[in-house]
Amino acid sequence: MIEKIYYADIIGASIPTEPWESNVQSIYSKAVNLFHPSGYLISIVDSIENMTDFGLAVGNLKLIISKIFNGSKFQWNESKIIFRDIVIDLSMASEWSGTLCKESFEKIPDIAPLKSAYTHLATEEGLSPVITNTAGNIYSNVAEKILKMAVVNANKYNVALLNLSPLVGLGIGFTPSGDDFLAGVMLYEAMSGTNIIDRETIKAKLSGTTEGGRTLLQLSLRNSFPFYLKEFAESITNVCFTSEEIVKQAVKHGSTSGSDSLAGFLWAKERELEP
Repeated sequence: MIEKIYYADIIGASIPTEPWESNVQSIYSKAVNLFHPSGYLISIVDSIENMTDFGLAVGNLKLIISKIFNGSKFQWNESKIIFRDIVIDLSMASEWSGTLCKESFEKIPDIAPLKSAYTHLATEEGLSPVITNTAGNIYSNVAEKILKMAVVNANKYNVALLNLSPLVGLGIGFTPSGDDFLAGVMLYEAMSGTNIIDRETIKAKLSGTTEGGRTLLQLSLRNSFPFYLKEFAESITNVCFTSEEIVKQAVKHGSTSGSDSLAGFLWAKERELEP
């Protein structure tokens, strides 16, 4: 018997509309991840700050978490998610999109202040040493070799786009550092209208990462980004914010996700500036 109906406040623009059923993949304090049969995750989150185009924001997430568990089965039927004891109604939710259009950004400002702020605000873990030139770790050392080899191969074979697919799945966590870095690269591409990396090689490697990483990359390949990255993109063209404020807000996302994504963004900008 259904005990309670909860209402989603915000729904991601890419949420599937066809009926499907599956089970809860994982539960965190700010997100419940539902496994879609296509291999990506639909996330029920606590606020817009954690939204993606595959997200649903529900204000009372803690109450929902108290009534479900990992492996809980559910049915997605039209505008409702039906669990054993609760229903989440999507019919009144407003739509949110993380899609970026190049036309929204006339010019990306000088990134020197952003890089300076990043150098002392980035976490030491993950791929930040690629940008900060500080002592590397096991993952950043591998990433630097991958980046250098991609450039060497592009020059050797006279190809315009870099193959960064070896970064897919590099690292640990819900979204591995390599995936976050690639999302940052694609964020820069979406903002600048440039093409730096070969996206087809990324698509071909999506099975080699976590469900969380695969979800992030699937959206990034469409130029759709998490709320915090879209906010970062919009903030750097806003004179009301300092570089320090912008970077500090972004790098606090996740354990290393924000830091890794900004590393990818800054690397892409520097790569474009190279002769």
